[in-house]
Amino acid sequence: MKFPMRGIFIAAAAICLAIGGYFAYKGETVSYGKERAKAKNVSANDGPVASVRTAPVKTESISTFTTVYGDVVPAPGAVRVASVPYEIRVDRVMVSAGQKISRGEPLLEIEPSPDTLLELEQAKTSYKISKQNLNHVKQLFYLKLATNTQMLKAEEAFKQASSKLENLEKMGVDGKRTIRSTESGLVSNVNVQEGAIVADGKPLAGIIAQNLLEVRLGVDPDDAGRLVSGQSISLSPVNEPVREKVTGKIRKISRAVNTSTRMVDVFVSLPRSSGYLLGEYIVGKIETASAYGMVVPRSAVLPEDGKNVLYTVMGGHAVKHIVETGLESGNRVQVFGGGLKPGDEVVVLGNYELENGMAVRVLLEQGR
Repeated sequence: MKFPMRGIFIAAAAICLAIGGYFAYKGETVSYGKERAKAKNVSANDGPVASVRTAPVKTESISTFTTVYGDVVPAPGAVRVASVPYEIRVDRVMVSAGQKISRGEPLLEIEPSPDTLLELEQAKTSYKISKQNLNHVKQLFYLKLATNTQMLKAEEAFKQASSKLENLEKMGVDGKRTIRSTESGLVSNVNVQEGAIVADGKPLAGIIAQNLLEVRLGVDPDDAGRLVSGQSISLSPVNEPVREKVTGKIRKISRAVNTSTRMVDVFVSLPRSSGYLLGEYIVGKIETASAYGMVVPRSAVLPEDGKNVLYTVMGGHAVKHIVETGLESGNRVQVFGGGLKPGDEVVVLGNYELENGMAVRVLLEQGR
């Protein structure tokens, strides 16, 4: 009988030790939990505890932008017109509209028209006759058989005939001639055809200098009134969104609505290194307003009974603030009033379930 009683005693002792260990562990767990709650200033008697994330109130600039579209057009003075000051016949057209061209490349081959050749022959004949007449008058003058007036008239006639012939020869009317581009750029238009007779001074072809392009944007009339000359605009091609953006500056704001687009034309100067092509479709981002003040994430502000509210965390509890909002840009919004100050932690996640004074537990993001 001794051995069974001894076994029962040992078993009872083991059970007691196990129970004691369990309560000791439970007590430590409860104590640890209370310490964590105390560290967060959350009391076990506060009722429901909401888990939230926060972000600090910052003092910084905020801007609003509007997106507009347009195209690349020639800037004022960008078009160079090729022409000649005498009537010609077009022998050969060597370019077409839209073609890229370098300075010095040939555009056209021309030759004098029949009327121009006749004018040249008449000028040569007039020069020859006036020269002979001048020599004759000089001889008479030396013999005192001609007056000073006759001498002056002969000299004037020779001078005019000589000048006209010289000008015609300088213009190249005595043969075929190649018209070359004076700029590197694009051929905007060709106004003639091979074999055509073209009057003096008429445009033969137009060249748009590559470094003299600008962007014409269509801006809503309400936004156009907030723009100013010299303002910077971020530009990029519509078809190449990954291409590096270019910063242009507003050169001119039209004071009339374009009847075709119902928008206000805004002309933007391009840097010479833009590399944009004539007619390329462009998207622009224009700053329409800016301010400096307290800024919070947009998710921190909630609508409530026609007002804007947000919550901060103080002493482990949610504090409600009624605020006014200003400019919005992306996920940021400007706020005023409500007793906020820079550095306050505003609730950005979990705020929909909050009430004023509610206990909260702040979930820390990695890195904070």
